[in-house]
Amino acid sequence: MNLIVSRRMIGILGALLTSTLMPACGLRSTNPSTETLTLYQDAPKMKLLDLGEPGNSPGDVYHFFAPLHSSPSGPVIGEVFGSKTLVKLATDANPNLEQRTTLLSFTFSDRQDQIIALGVADYSPTAGEFNPSQPRARAILGGTGKYMGARGQLTSTRNADGSYTQVFTLLK
Repeated sequence: MNLIVSRRMIGILGALLTSTLMPACGLRSTNPSTETLTLYQDAPKMKLLDLGEPGNSPGDVYHFFAPLHSSPSGPVIGEVFGSKTLVKLATDANPNLEQRTTLLSFTFSDRQDQIIALGVADYSPTAGEFNPSQPRARAILGGTGKYMGARGQLTSTRNADGSYTQVFTLLK
C-alpha cells in the first residue's frame, strides 16, 4: 500500500475505534437522578478520648451514638454510630477553627442495612459539635443491604436543641 492510503486507513480506523469506545466507556450524565432520604437524629451521647498531651492534639477522638427517626419524635428506626477525629489544630491565623474527620455509620434493620459517610468539617476548638444551623456535607462511601452500592452526599444540620437533621442525597 502506498503511504497516503495507509494514513487514511489509520485515520478511519481511529475514528471508528473512538466512536465505538465512547458509548462503551459509559459517559456520565451531568444530571444523574437522585433520591432523598431525611432522618431525624436525637442529640448524640458523646465521649472524648483525649490522646497524647492533655488538651486538643491531633488524634483526639469524640465517639458518639444516637437513635434515628423517620419523623421528628417518631418511632426509632435505627441508630447512628460515629467518631470525630481531630486532624488539624487551630492556627494563629485561625485560632477559633480546627478540622475533624467524621465517620458516620447509619444502621437500620438490626444493622443489616447501613449507610456509611465520611468527611472533614470545621469545628470550634472548645466544642465537640459544630454550630447549629450551619449544614455540613460529607461523602457517602457506600452501604449494605438495601443500601448496597450507595453513593452521594449526606448533609448534616445541627438543630438548636442539639438534635440533627440528616439529609441523604443518593445517586441512582
